[in-house]
Amino acid sequence: MSARRFLLLFVLLAGVRIAVVPIALSSDATAPSKYRILPGDARRFHTIASHDGQPYRDFAVEYPPVMVAAIEVIDGGTFRSTTVRLMWSQLVVDLAIAAVVAWAWGRRAGIAYLVIGLPFLLYPFIYLRLDLLSVFLAVLGIALVHRRHQYAGGATLAIACFAKVWPVVLVPVLIVRRAWRALAAFVAVGVAGTTAWVAWGGIDGPMEVLTFRGAKGWEFESTVGALVRSAGGVTPHIERGAWRVGEVTSLVSGLLVLAMLAGLAAAWFLASRAKPRGTNVLDGLAPMAAITVFLVLSPLLSPQFLVWLLPFAAIAAAHGERLVTGLAFIVCGLSVALLALLPELIHGGTFALFVLMSRNAVLFALLAALTMRLVQSAGWRRAPAQLAPATELAA
Repeated sequence: MSARRFLLLFVLLAGVRIAVVPIALSSDATAPSKYRILPGDARRFHTIASHDGQPYRDFAVEYPPVMVAAIEVIDGGTFRSTTVRLMWSQLVVDLAIAAVVAWAWGRRAGIAYLVIGLPFLLYPFIYLRLDLLSVFLAVLGIALVHRRHQYAGGATLAIACFAKVWPVVLVPVLIVRRAWRALAAFVAVGVAGTTAWVAWGGIDGPMEVLTFRGAKGWEFESTVGALVRSAGGVTPHIERGAWRVGEVTSLVSGLLVLAMLAGLAAAWFLASRAKPRGTNVLDGLAPMAAITVFLVLSPLLSPQFLVWLLPFAAIAAAHGERLVTGLAFIVCGLSVALLALLPELIHGGTFALFVLMSRNAVLFALLAALTMRLVQSAGWRRAPAQLAPATELAA
Protein backbone atom coordinates (compact mmCIF):
# COMPACT_ATOMS: atom_id res chain seq x y z
CA MET A 1 0.00 0.00 0.00
CA SER A 2 1.43 3.35 -1.04
CA ALA A 3 1.97 6.07 1.54
CA ARG A 4 -0.53 8.35 -0.21
CA ARG A 5 -3.28 5.72 -0.27
CA PHE A 6 -2.60 4.80 3.36
CA LEU A 7 -2.82 8.42 4.46
CA LEU A 8 -6.08 8.94 2.55
CA LEU A 9 -7.72 5.83 4.03
CA PHE A 10 -6.43 6.59 7.52
CA VAL A 11 -7.80 10.14 7.44
CA LEU A 12 -11.15 8.93 6.08
CA LEU A 13 -11.59 6.19 8.68
CA ALA A 14 -10.33 8.45 11.45
CA GLY A 15 -12.77 11.14 10.33
CA VAL A 16 -15.68 8.75 10.73
CA ARG A 17 -14.59 8.05 14.30
CA ILE A 18 -14.16 11.72 15.09
CA ALA A 19 -17.66 12.50 13.78
CA VAL A 20 -19.20 9.77 15.94
CA VAL A 21 -18.16 11.35 19.25
CA PRO A 22 -20.09 14.65 19.07
CA ILE A 23 -23.09 12.81 17.62
CA ALA A 24 -23.09 10.41 20.56
CA LEU A 25 -22.58 13.19 23.09
CA SER A 26 -25.48 15.20 21.66
CA SER A 27 -27.90 12.25 21.66
CA ASP A 28 -29.86 10.76 24.51
CA ALA A 29 -27.71 7.63 24.29
CA THR A 30 -25.61 9.10 27.09
CA ALA A 31 -28.62 10.01 29.24
CA PRO A 32 -29.32 7.98 32.41
CA SER A 33 -31.59 4.99 31.86
CA LYS A 34 -32.46 1.79 33.68
CA TYR A 35 -31.29 -0.39 30.83
CA ARG A 36 -28.72 1.60 28.89
CA ILE A 37 -25.17 0.60 29.75
CA LEU A 38 -23.57 3.14 27.41
CA PRO A 39 -22.91 5.61 30.25
CA GLY A 40 -22.53 2.86 32.86
CA ASP A 41 -18.76 2.84 33.22
CA ALA A 42 -18.51 6.61 32.96
CA ARG A 43 -20.84 6.88 35.94
CA ARG A 44 -18.81 4.27 37.82
CA PHE A 45 -15.57 6.08 36.98
CA HIS A 46 -16.95 9.36 38.31
CA THR A 47 -18.12 7.61 41.49
CA ILE A 48 -14.65 6.16 42.08
CA ALA A 49 -12.89 9.46 41.44
CA SER A 50 -15.23 11.43 43.73
CA HIS A 51 -15.33 8.83 46.52
CA ASP A 52 -13.81 9.84 49.83
CA GLY A 53 -10.96 7.70 51.08
CA GLN A 54 -8.31 5.53 49.47
CA PRO A 55 -9.19 3.02 46.77
CA TYR A 56 -8.96 -0.64 47.80
CA ARG A 57 -8.43 0.18 51.48
CA ASP A 58 -11.45 2.40 52.17
CA PHE A 59 -13.76 1.23 49.39
CA ALA A 60 -13.75 -1.66 46.92
CA VAL A 61 -12.54 -1.05 43.37
CA GLU A 62 -12.68 -3.64 40.59
CA TYR A 63 -10.01 -2.01 38.42
CA PRO A 64 -6.19 -2.36 38.65
CA PRO A 65 -4.11 0.68 39.70
CA VAL A 66 -3.15 1.95 36.23
CA MET A 67 -6.82 2.16 35.31
CA VAL A 68 -7.63 3.81 38.64
CA ALA A 69 -4.98 6.43 37.87
CA ALA A 70 -6.53 6.97 34.42
CA ILE A 71 -9.95 7.35 36.04
CA GLU A 72 -8.60 10.06 38.33
CA VAL A 73 -7.10 11.92 35.37
CA ILE A 74 -10.20 11.66 33.19
CA ASP A 75 -12.73 12.64 35.85
CA GLY A 76 -14.11 16.09 35.20
CA GLY A 77 -15.89 16.75 38.47
CA THR A 78 -19.36 15.95 37.14
CA PHE A 79 -20.82 12.96 35.35
CA ARG A 80 -21.36 14.94 32.15
CA SER A 81 -17.85 16.36 31.99
CA THR A 82 -16.39 12.95 32.79
CA THR A 83 -18.42 11.47 29.93
CA VAL A 84 -17.14 14.09 27.50
CA ARG A 85 -13.50 13.71 28.54
CA LEU A 86 -13.75 9.93 28.48
CA MET A 87 -15.13 9.78 24.95
CA TRP A 88 -12.57 12.14 23.46
CA SER A 89 -9.65 10.53 25.29
CA GLN A 90 -10.60 7.04 24.12
CA LEU A 91 -11.01 8.26 20.56
CA VAL A 92 -7.38 9.42 20.74
CA VAL A 93 -6.33 6.06 22.19
CA ASP A 94 -8.22 4.22 19.44
CA LEU A 95 -6.35 6.13 16.73
CA ALA A 96 -3.08 5.64 18.61
CA ILE A 97 -3.60 1.87 18.49
CA ALA A 98 -4.07 2.07 14.72
CA ALA A 99 -0.86 4.10 14.44
CA VAL A 100 1.11 1.60 16.54
CA VAL A 101 -0.19 -1.33 14.48
CA ALA A 102 0.78 0.46 11.26
CA TRP A 103 4.22 1.33 12.64
CA ALA A 104 5.06 -2.19 13.78
CA TRP A 105 3.23 -4.40 11.28
CA GLY A 106 2.68 -2.25 8.22
CA ARG A 107 0.17 0.14 6.71
CA ARG A 108 -2.19 -2.61 5.60
CA ALA A 109 -2.50 -3.84 9.20
CA GLY A 110 -3.17 -0.31 10.44
CA ILE A 111 -6.01 0.19 7.97
CA ALA A 112 -7.36 -3.30 8.74
CA TYR A 113 -7.62 -2.33 12.42
CA LEU A 114 -9.75 0.69 11.57
CA VAL A 115 -11.97 -1.34 9.22
CA ILE A 116 -12.54 -4.31 11.54
CA GLY A 117 -13.52 -1.94 14.34
CA LEU A 118 -16.22 -0.17 12.32
CA PRO A 119 -19.14 -2.10 13.94
CA PHE A 120 -18.31 -0.48 17.27
CA LEU A 121 -19.06 2.94 15.80
CA LEU A 122 -22.73 2.04 15.35
CA TYR A 123 -23.09 2.21 19.12
CA PRO A 124 -19.84 3.78 20.34
CA PHE A 125 -19.88 2.39 23.86
CA ILE A 126 -16.16 1.53 23.65
CA TYR A 127 -15.41 5.24 23.96
CA LEU A 128 -17.19 5.20 27.34
CA ARG A 129 -15.04 2.37 28.64
CA LEU A 130 -11.31 2.19 29.33
CA ASP A 131 -10.62 -1.14 27.63
CA LEU A 132 -8.89 0.63 24.77
CA LEU A 133 -6.24 1.85 27.22
CA SER A 134 -5.25 -1.72 28.08
CA VAL A 135 -5.34 -2.65 24.37
CA PHE A 136 -3.03 0.24 23.53
CA LEU A 137 -0.51 -0.68 26.24
CA ALA A 138 -0.60 -4.39 25.36
CA VAL A 139 -0.17 -3.80 21.63
CA LEU A 140 2.54 -1.21 22.22
CA GLY A 141 4.42 -3.72 24.39
CA ILE A 142 4.21 -6.45 21.74
CA ALA A 143 5.11 -3.93 19.02
CA LEU A 144 8.22 -2.78 20.89
CA VAL A 145 9.39 -6.39 21.28
CA HIS A 146 8.65 -7.00 17.60
CA ARG A 147 10.73 -3.92 16.72
CA ARG A 148 13.57 -5.18 18.94
CA HIS A 149 13.10 -2.80 21.88
CA GLN A 150 12.92 -5.61 24.39
CA TYR A 151 13.28 -3.87 27.73
CA ALA A 152 10.72 -1.21 26.84
CA GLY A 153 8.38 -3.82 25.38
CA GLY A 154 8.45 -6.10 28.42
CA ALA A 155 7.96 -3.20 30.82
CA THR A 156 5.05 -1.83 28.77
CA LEU A 157 3.36 -5.23 28.68
CA ALA A 158 3.63 -5.42 32.47
CA ILE A 159 2.05 -1.97 32.78
CA ALA A 160 -0.78 -3.19 30.51
CA CYS A 161 -1.53 -5.94 33.06
CA PHE A 162 -1.96 -3.22 35.70
CA ALA A 163 -4.58 -1.59 33.48
CA LYS A 164 -6.54 -4.82 32.85
CA VAL A 165 -5.70 -8.41 33.74
CA TRP A 166 -6.26 -9.91 30.27
CA PRO A 167 -2.86 -8.92 28.69
CA VAL A 168 -1.22 -11.59 30.88
CA VAL A 169 -2.36 -14.16 28.28
CA LEU A 170 0.07 -12.54 25.82
CA VAL A 171 3.14 -12.97 28.02
CA PRO A 172 4.05 -16.44 26.63
CA VAL A 173 4.95 -14.78 23.33
CA LEU A 174 8.08 -13.50 25.08
CA ILE A 175 9.07 -17.09 25.87
CA VAL A 176 8.20 -18.35 22.40
CA ARG A 177 10.31 -15.57 20.88
CA ARG A 178 13.07 -16.21 23.42
CA ALA A 179 12.91 -12.51 24.21
CA TRP A 180 14.58 -13.01 27.59
CA ARG A 181 15.39 -9.34 28.19
CA ALA A 182 11.74 -8.46 27.58
CA LEU A 183 10.65 -11.24 29.94
CA ALA A 184 13.08 -10.00 32.60
CA ALA A 185 11.73 -6.47 32.26
CA PHE A 186 8.16 -7.79 32.50
CA VAL A 187 8.93 -9.73 35.69
CA ALA A 188 10.84 -6.81 37.26
CA VAL A 189 8.08 -4.29 36.59
CA GLY A 190 5.41 -6.83 37.53
CA VAL A 191 6.99 -7.65 40.90
CA ALA A 192 7.72 -4.01 41.69
CA GLY A 193 4.25 -2.92 40.66
CA THR A 194 2.49 -5.64 42.63
CA THR A 195 4.57 -4.87 45.71
CA ALA A 196 3.76 -1.19 45.46
CA TRP A 197 0.07 -1.95 44.86
CA VAL A 198 -0.22 -4.17 47.94
CA ALA A 199 1.78 -1.73 50.07
CA TRP A 200 -0.51 1.13 49.04
CA GLY A 201 -3.90 -0.56 48.82
CA GLY A 202 -3.47 -3.74 50.85
CA ILE A 203 -3.89 -7.37 49.80
CA ASP A 204 -7.59 -6.74 49.19
CA GLY A 205 -6.74 -4.75 46.07
CA PRO A 206 -5.70 -7.66 43.81
CA MET A 207 -8.51 -9.82 45.22
CA GLU A 208 -11.12 -7.14 44.45
CA VAL A 209 -9.87 -6.96 40.88
CA LEU A 210 -9.69 -10.73 40.32
CA THR A 211 -13.17 -11.32 41.77
CA PHE A 212 -14.74 -8.11 40.38
CA ARG A 213 -15.48 -6.91 43.94
CA GLY A 214 -16.55 -10.36 45.05
CA ALA A 215 -19.20 -11.00 42.37
CA LYS A 216 -20.58 -14.55 42.46
CA GLY A 217 -22.85 -14.85 39.42
CA TRP A 218 -22.24 -15.54 35.74
CA GLU A 219 -22.47 -12.44 33.58
CA PHE A 220 -25.50 -13.33 31.47
CA GLU A 221 -23.73 -12.73 28.15
CA SER A 222 -20.86 -15.09 28.98
CA THR A 223 -20.84 -18.47 27.27
CA VAL A 224 -21.99 -20.32 30.40
CA GLY A 225 -24.21 -17.50 31.63
CA ALA A 226 -26.06 -17.41 28.31
CA LEU A 227 -26.86 -21.12 28.64
CA VAL A 228 -28.06 -20.64 32.22
CA ARG A 229 -30.19 -17.69 31.08
CA SER A 230 -31.63 -19.37 27.98
CA ALA A 231 -31.96 -23.03 28.93
CA GLY A 232 -32.59 -22.56 32.63
CA GLY A 233 -34.90 -19.59 32.29
CA VAL A 234 -33.12 -17.85 35.16
CA THR A 235 -34.00 -14.18 35.61
CA PRO A 236 -30.89 -11.97 35.61
CA HIS A 237 -30.12 -9.56 38.43
CA ILE A 238 -27.70 -6.68 38.89
CA GLU A 239 -24.58 -7.63 40.83
CA ARG A 240 -21.53 -5.39 41.02
CA GLY A 241 -22.69 -3.34 38.05
CA ALA A 242 -23.37 -6.26 35.68
CA TRP A 243 -26.41 -8.38 34.85
CA ARG A 244 -25.73 -11.86 36.23
CA VAL A 245 -27.40 -15.24 36.63
CA GLY A 246 -26.70 -18.26 38.83
CA GLU A 247 -23.53 -18.64 40.87
CA VAL A 248 -19.94 -19.52 40.03
CA THR A 249 -18.98 -22.05 42.71
CA SER A 250 -15.41 -22.52 43.90
CA LEU A 251 -15.23 -25.90 42.15
CA VAL A 252 -16.44 -24.50 38.83
CA SER A 253 -14.10 -21.53 39.17
CA GLY A 254 -11.15 -23.87 39.72
CA LEU A 255 -12.09 -25.99 36.72
CA LEU A 256 -12.37 -22.86 34.57
CA VAL A 257 -8.90 -21.75 35.60
CA LEU A 258 -7.45 -25.18 34.74
CA ALA A 259 -9.25 -25.23 31.39
CA MET A 260 -8.02 -21.73 30.63
CA LEU A 261 -4.43 -22.62 31.46
CA ALA A 262 -4.66 -25.72 29.28
CA GLY A 263 -6.09 -23.75 26.37
CA LEU A 264 -3.44 -21.04 26.66
CA ALA A 265 -0.66 -23.63 26.89
CA ALA A 266 -1.96 -25.37 23.77
CA ALA A 267 -2.19 -22.14 21.79
CA TRP A 268 1.33 -21.03 22.61
CA PHE A 269 2.78 -24.51 22.20
CA LEU A 270 1.43 -24.61 18.67
CA ALA A 271 2.79 -21.10 18.09
CA SER A 272 6.22 -22.23 19.27
CA ARG A 273 6.34 -24.73 16.40
CA ALA A 274 5.79 -22.04 13.79
CA LYS A 275 8.43 -21.18 11.22
CA PRO A 276 11.08 -18.57 11.98
CA ARG A 277 9.87 -15.02 11.42
CA GLY A 278 6.30 -16.26 11.81
CA THR A 279 4.78 -12.84 12.42
CA ASN A 280 1.36 -14.00 11.27
CA VAL A 281 1.34 -16.68 13.98
CA LEU A 282 3.29 -15.02 16.79
CA ASP A 283 1.68 -11.59 16.59
CA GLY A 284 -1.66 -12.43 14.96
CA LEU A 285 -3.12 -15.92 15.26
CA ALA A 286 -1.63 -16.97 18.60
CA PRO A 287 -2.63 -13.80 20.51
CA MET A 288 -6.12 -14.06 18.99
CA ALA A 289 -6.37 -17.68 20.12
CA ALA A 290 -5.15 -16.88 23.63
CA ILE A 291 -7.60 -14.00 24.02
CA THR A 292 -10.48 -16.06 22.61
CA VAL A 293 -9.75 -18.85 25.10
CA PHE A 294 -9.91 -16.24 27.87
CA LEU A 295 -13.21 -14.85 26.57
CA VAL A 296 -14.86 -18.25 26.12
CA LEU A 297 -13.97 -19.44 29.62
CA SER A 298 -14.48 -16.20 31.52
CA PRO A 299 -17.54 -15.77 33.80
CA LEU A 300 -17.68 -12.17 32.61
CA LEU A 301 -18.02 -11.36 28.90
CA SER A 302 -19.02 -7.76 28.35
CA PRO A 303 -19.33 -6.55 24.74
CA GLN A 304 -16.36 -4.19 25.06
CA PHE A 305 -14.04 -7.13 25.73
CA LEU A 306 -14.15 -7.94 22.02
CA VAL A 307 -11.96 -4.90 21.29
CA TRP A 308 -9.08 -6.88 22.78
CA LEU A 309 -9.05 -8.95 19.59
CA LEU A 310 -9.01 -6.09 17.09
CA PRO A 311 -5.29 -5.26 16.67
CA PHE A 312 -4.28 -8.91 16.44
CA ALA A 313 -7.09 -9.61 13.98
CA ALA A 314 -5.73 -6.70 11.93
CA ILE A 315 -2.27 -8.26 11.89
CA ALA A 316 -3.80 -11.56 10.77
CA ALA A 317 -5.84 -9.74 8.11
CA ALA A 318 -2.70 -8.14 6.71
CA HIS A 319 -1.34 -11.67 6.21
CA GLY A 320 -4.41 -12.82 4.31
CA GLU A 321 -6.26 -14.62 7.12
CA ARG A 322 -9.75 -13.99 5.77
CA LEU A 323 -11.66 -16.62 7.75
CA VAL A 324 -10.52 -15.61 11.24
CA THR A 325 -10.75 -11.93 10.32
CA GLY A 326 -14.29 -12.36 9.04
CA LEU A 327 -15.35 -14.26 12.14
CA ALA A 328 -13.81 -11.58 14.37
CA PHE A 329 -15.73 -8.89 12.44
CA ILE A 330 -19.00 -10.82 12.83
CA VAL A 331 -18.55 -11.46 16.54
CA CYS A 332 -17.88 -7.74 17.08
CA GLY A 333 -20.98 -6.79 15.09
CA LEU A 334 -23.20 -9.20 17.04
CA SER A 335 -21.81 -7.87 20.32
CA VAL A 336 -22.82 -4.36 19.32
CA ALA A 337 -26.29 -5.63 18.36
CA LEU A 338 -26.67 -7.09 21.85
CA LEU A 339 -26.40 -3.60 23.32
CA ALA A 340 -29.31 -2.38 21.21
CA LEU A 341 -31.28 -5.45 22.32
CA LEU A 342 -30.37 -5.14 26.01
CA PRO A 343 -33.90 -4.54 27.37
CA GLU A 344 -35.25 -7.52 25.40
CA LEU A 345 -32.26 -9.58 26.48
CA ILE A 346 -32.90 -8.85 30.14
CA HIS A 347 -36.56 -9.84 29.81
CA GLY A 348 -35.76 -13.00 27.83
CA GLY A 349 -36.89 -11.90 24.37
CA THR A 350 -36.60 -14.76 21.89
CA PHE A 351 -34.81 -12.79 19.18
CA ALA A 352 -32.41 -11.17 21.65
CA LEU A 353 -31.51 -14.56 23.13
CA PHE A 354 -31.02 -15.92 19.60
CA VAL A 355 -28.55 -13.11 18.83
CA LEU A 356 -26.73 -13.80 22.10
CA MET A 357 -26.42 -17.52 21.41
CA SER A 358 -25.35 -16.76 17.83
CA ARG A 359 -22.62 -14.40 19.04
CA ASN A 360 -21.29 -17.02 21.41
CA ALA A 361 -21.49 -19.71 18.71
CA VAL A 362 -19.43 -17.51 16.38
CA LEU A 363 -16.93 -16.99 19.20
CA PHE A 364 -16.52 -20.76 19.48
CA ALA A 365 -16.24 -20.98 15.69
CA LEU A 366 -13.49 -18.36 15.82
CA LEU A 367 -11.61 -20.40 18.40
CA ALA A 368 -11.97 -23.53 16.25
CA ALA A 369 -10.73 -21.69 13.15
CA LEU A 370 -7.75 -20.27 15.05
CA THR A 371 -6.89 -23.71 16.41
CA MET A 372 -7.02 -25.16 12.90
CA ARG A 373 -4.72 -22.46 11.54
CA LEU A 374 -2.26 -22.89 14.40
CA VAL A 375 -2.15 -26.64 13.83
CA GLN A 376 -1.50 -26.04 10.13
CA SER A 377 1.18 -23.46 10.92
CA ALA A 378 2.86 -25.84 13.35
CA GLY A 379 3.80 -28.11 10.45
CA TRP A 380 3.18 -31.47 12.11
CA ARG A 381 4.48 -33.41 9.10
CA ARG A 382 7.85 -31.71 9.19
CA ALA A 383 10.52 -31.49 11.82
CA PRO A 384 9.99 -28.52 14.12
CA ALA A 385 11.60 -25.41 12.77
CA GLN A 386 14.05 -23.53 14.96
CA LEU A 387 12.55 -20.22 16.07
CA ALA A 388 14.80 -17.23 15.79
CA PRO A 389 15.36 -15.11 18.92
CA ALA A 390 13.51 -11.80 19.05
CA THR A 391 16.71 -9.90 18.41
CA GLU A 392 17.03 -11.60 15.02
CA LEU A 393 13.46 -11.14 13.86
CA ALA A 394 12.99 -8.80 10.98
CA ALA A 395 11.10 -5.65 11.70
